[in-house]
Parts: sequence; structure tokens; C-alpha cells
Amino acid sequence: MAELAAIVSYLEDLLRHREVSDRYCPSGLQVEGQAEVRRVGFCVDACMEAFESLGDCQLVIVHHGLFWPSVSRITGRLRDRLAYLLTRGISLYASHLPLDKHVNLGNNAQLLKGLGLKPVEEFGEVGWLGELEAPVARAALCQRLESLLKGPVRLLDFGSEEVLRIGVSSGSGGLDLLSQATLRRADLVLTGETSHPMYHAAREAGVNVALGGHYATETWGLRALMPVLEEAFAVETWFVDVPTGF
Repeated sequence: MAELAAIVSYLEDLLRHREVSDRYCPSGLQVEGQAEVRRVGFCVDACMEAFESLGDCQLVIVHHGLFWPSVSRITGRLRDRLAYLLTRGISLYASHLPLDKHVNLGNNAQLLKGLGLKPVEEFGEVGWLGELEAPVARAALCQRLESLLKGPVRLLDFGSEEVLRIGVSSGSGGLDLLSQATLRRADLVLTGETSHPMYHAAREAGVNVALGGHYATETWGLRALMPVLEEAFAVETWFVDVPTGF
């Protein structure tokens, strides 16, 4: 049994929430429930399917929380999700950009680790660059990515056929991300999803872009955080996989 307040304070320091500005999702404790925690659930999205699967947990930690700039009222599905948590005394903690950016536990650092690399240089809002010991064939690297992400990876193959420097930025990547990675001589940029303008921008920049899926690139930080909390607070942890196909 651990105190909710102690876990929250620990996470704030560990994930450096006060240092990482996030204009999208308010990171931190979004819903306060029971004061004591025995079980902690983890899921990417604050959705009803995940909440119902984790209904016996006192704390749920997510990457995508309930509240965003577009939210101005608590009605409909948002009302239902919030009511589910409140009536059961379940706390909700969100870590958005801080969990993308963290140099050890973050989505991007963990993806690089999965490729056998270390994060060596930051780029963009939350991205990290890693460098292979020797160049590898682009096709072989994409096969490794598909194995790592357990799903298809779409490749915009506009760069070198051999890859040395890899930039990783989980979730959704835009033109600024591509620009920042190009300035740092990335041969390939891995992100989750992107928009139509990326095609021509990547082609004209001569950079490979790999799209591994928004969801598939954002389970990593949560999974890395689970054993850390288990050791620090002797709590039980569960991860609920609710893939979206995006």
C-alpha cells in the first residue's frame, strides 16, 4: 500500500513535469481518487475500455489524458469517463510530452533502446537522435522496426539507402520535426503518423521518414515506468493494450 500523494510527488520529479512545457495536455494528476494505492493500471489513452479493464486499480496512469485545449465542458463521453473514475475513487495521472521526452524512460529513448541505440542529441519538441555503429541498409532497418513495433511501418523512402543517424519522435510528426532532424543530419526519421504535406517536404529534403503508428510508438514509456513504480512503492501494476490502428 502506498500513498497517492507520495506517488504523484515521485512522478513529478522523476518525469520532470515542472521543466517540460506541454501546451496540449495538462500533465500530472487530472482526477483525484482514493488516498491509498495498491494497484496501478497503465494505458495509452484515457478511454472507457481501458478504465473498465482497470476498474480494480486505485490509480491509472496514461499518456493521453482527459483534458485538452479543445475541452470546454464536461458532457457526453467525457462526462461518462469522468463519472466512472469518480464513483470508484480511481485517480487518473497523465504524462504527455514529459513521457515522450524523458532521456531514460521516454517513448523515444525506449524506442532507440529497442534498436540497440542510446539517445545522444535532442531535436524538435521531444525527439531524440541515435547513431548506429555502422550504416545499415534502409530495408533491413525497416524490417527491424516492424519487428520492434509488431506491425507495418510505412516508409517514405526519399533518403539514403544506408542509414546511420536515426531521429525518433513518437506520436504525430510534422514539418518542423522534419526540419529539425534534417539540420542534425538524420538519415531516417521515425514517427507515428503525419499529415499530407510531409510527403513532398521529405522528398525535397532527401530524408527517409518511417511511420510506425501513433499508438504503437507511444506504449514504450508507460511500460518502462511500470517496474520503476513497482520497486519504489511495492505496488502491483498492469498494462492494458487498447490499440487504435492509428
